[in-house]
Amino acid sequence: MSDIQSIKIISTEVVDVPKSHVVYVIQVSTPIRTWTVKRRYSDFISLHSELKSSVGKEPPGSLPGKHWSLIKGVGDDKLIHERRILLEQYLVLLLTCKDPSFRTAFGYKDFLSVPSHTNPNPSHPGTMHFTSQSWLLEHTSVQNLLRSARSALLKRDALASMGDSVASRSSSIEAKKILKDASGRIHTLENALDLESMKGLGEGEKKRRGEMVEQLKVERESLGRMAEVGIRTSTSAFSRSSASDPPNSVSSSAFAPPNSNGGSMNSLPGGFPQAGQVNIGRTFGSKPPPQETSETRPLDDRGLVQLQVQKMDDQDDQLKELSRLLLRQKKMGEEIHQEIGEQNELLDEIEGGVDRTGRKLGKTKRELNRLG
Repeated sequence: MSDIQSIKIISTEVVDVPKSHVVYVIQVSTPIRTWTVKRRYSDFISLHSELKSSVGKEPPGSLPGKHWSLIKGVGDDKLIHERRILLEQYLVLLLTCKDPSFRTAFGYKDFLSVPSHTNPNPSHPGTMHFTSQSWLLEHTSVQNLLRSARSALLKRDALASMGDSVASRSSSIEAKKILKDASGRIHTLENALDLESMKGLGEGEKKRRGEMVEQLKVERESLGRMAEVGIRTSTSAFSRSSASDPPNSVSSSAFAPPNSNGGSMNSLPGGFPQAGQVNIGRTFGSKPPPQETSETRPLDDRGLVQLQVQKMDDQDDQLKELSRLLLRQKKMGEEIHQEIGEQNELLDEIEGGVDRTGRKLGKTKRELNRLG
């Protein structure tokens, strides 16, 4: 976590639950982000007591005393404003104190919802202290970090398409550094869900945060694949072949003997190409040469191979999904066939019963006719 640059109490709010009290909105700024936390006066008292017990000495500065009008009710705006100024001065003294032990204390970072990089458990070197709120702030920071990596990769591709290979490579290196940092922080977020400070989360909330971490992992892997794709810094195949030709070489078509009409012999129907010449054009049954696309243009040979492998993997996944669907359709067809067979058997039984009943009715009718 970057060092805190400034702390301000930007406003106050009156909260009626559980009973009417004043809440101070504290704005915390670091080089990479700014956030706000809401604390009431009793939270400041708890902070002061915890710092005194954990550090072993009195914190710099003192808290303003309680006022009867603020205890019994909301009080007037003048008293709230005065207390706001004094509380802000107290936080500034903690921030600017020469003794860093107050700022590194867990109570201080928990009060400001700042994740601490201290590691109380040596068996888990990547574990950090988090509160529920600071975990969400760190998650947002990692999301912004991944957005920065994506922007750097897009910038790399744009610079490569313009032919600026040096700047393009710099953007690629920057993106890889950002992704490396993001990987460690994602791992830390995942481990933090098992900390004691996160035990208060419900099962549903913990599951939701686990899914948030998985989404970060998927995004990180996707950007990692983009970063591994190389950048095309060489020119086209035509320019390479042209550069490899001797400077005094002349195309053999320049020496083709013209016919009487001023054209070459191979321009006539049924004509034959001269030595060293190749007919350029599509012949019957051949495929046109592959065309460059915006997706393949910024890639070198290695990148093209990786892109091809990725496309083949995607096609394999699609074929597996299609195969699974076809097997499911086959199973459904077999079940329908079995059901139709059972229905046919039932219909045969019904038909046999109808025939037997018809014969009995006929016999009964004949007996009635004989008696009548």
